[in-house]
Amino acid sequence: PTYVPSQRRRKDETDEKFLRRLSHVNLSDKKLDKIQDLDGCSSLVCLYLYENRITVIENLHFAVNLTHLYLQDNNIGTMENLSELVNLRKLFIGGNRITTVQGLESCRQLEELHVQAQRLPPGQPLAFDAYSMMAISDTLQVLNTLKNNLTSAEQFQVLVALDTLDLSMNNITSFDQVGALFAEGCCSRMYKLEMKGNPVDAQHKFRDYVALMSPTLVIMDGREITQTQRQFLINREAAKARARQRQGRVREQQMGDDSQQMGVEGQLLMETQGDYDAVEERRRNRPHIDSVPHKGGGGGADREMYQGNQLPAGVDRDAQKEHLQAHMQFDGEIPEVMRKDPKKQWREEDEFRAVMAGIEERRAFLDEMVAAGKGAEYEATINAQISDQIRELEAIDARRSKEEAQALAQQAQAQEPPPAPAEAPPPEAPPPAEEAPPPPAE
Repeated sequence: PTYVPSQRRRKDETDEKFLRRLSHVNLSDKKLDKIQDLDGCSSLVCLYLYENRITVIENLHFAVNLTHLYLQDNNIGTMENLSELVNLRKLFIGGNRITTVQGLESCRQLEELHVQAQRLPPGQPLAFDAYSMMAISDTLQVLNTLKNNLTSAEQFQVLVALDTLDLSMNNITSFDQVGALFAEGCCSRMYKLEMKGNPVDAQHKFRDYVALMSPTLVIMDGREITQTQRQFLINREAAKARARQRQGRVREQQMGDDSQQMGVEGQLLMETQGDYDAVEERRRNRPHIDSVPHKGGGGGADREMYQGNQLPAGVDRDAQKEHLQAHMQFDGEIPEVMRKDPKKQWREEDEFRAVMAGIEERRAFLDEMVAAGKGAEYEATINAQISDQIRELEAIDARRSKEEAQALAQQAQAQEPPPAPAEAPPPEAPPPAEEAPPPPAE
């Protein structure tokens, strides 16, 4: 074969020394049928063999230092003879005829695996050998398995170091088949996920589902998932959970009322029967004479303990205590607490819900446009509108906080004692009276 080395041959250097020194060899697009005549390249690190006619992976026993191997777009049918490549970091083997990803048990340093677009029989998915997956589970960071008829992603759960996964143009149809990737302890470092071209990617709120399942995911289908968007989804799901809890409590209360009503109706039904004796029923339910406490009867242990003053039914003892404490604290003049206008509070909550509904409508519209292939046309405009809506939510929240702070300040000012009146200055002494002139002499 014709070598295209990346290094220049030195003057007077023998072929043997030159081949032993080579670290990069490019044999791409040379119409090669076999891998051969490379035994002398003992220092080989990077080997390019893509776009040839190679059918078998062979004659690589010398390549213990190889870190990058490019075999894409050949006619390889089986992944084999890779046991000597113990230092392999990146393997590009897409565009072949491989049906099972296997033979990687010795490649425990592998960081990138590209097996995209295999020429498979119609409807047959690409298989992944469990032993090979376990061998590279702690090191593999990038996996490209685009267009391989995959129907599930569960086989990639063991790849705990995976941060980039391309599952585009496969046949994954359900949320659960993708959610299995993010089960506890699985794919906890995922940074980028590509799902374009799968049936599940066109379903409503699939992007929201994945964003909630993977807290580390930043890019999905080429679009960023911001922390603000994820927090919004978390708050929305929490609100839904609280609403479900309230509905459950209401249903339990309704069921209890229905049971009580059924008990009353059953009693009435018994009374209407001919064999029911109301007098006998009351006699049976009447307490026995020994169970009724008697004044002065029995020893000290049998007498009822003194319970203190009993408040009338319906009076809250804690509320009475708080009222008395406030009365003593403010010398009988309890300040009036400034309460928020319920109508104004209702209007603010309604405004908050309206803004959230607007955000949901825009996201749903954008998802529909993406599914229709028009996402690029509307994405920038819709994301800008969503950002404006989020800023409006923040403004509403800031206004609420400001009003609450003002209400607390007014309440604290009302609780301060009035200032003592200033002492009046002592009255000034009147000016001395002028002496009257003596009367004239006669």
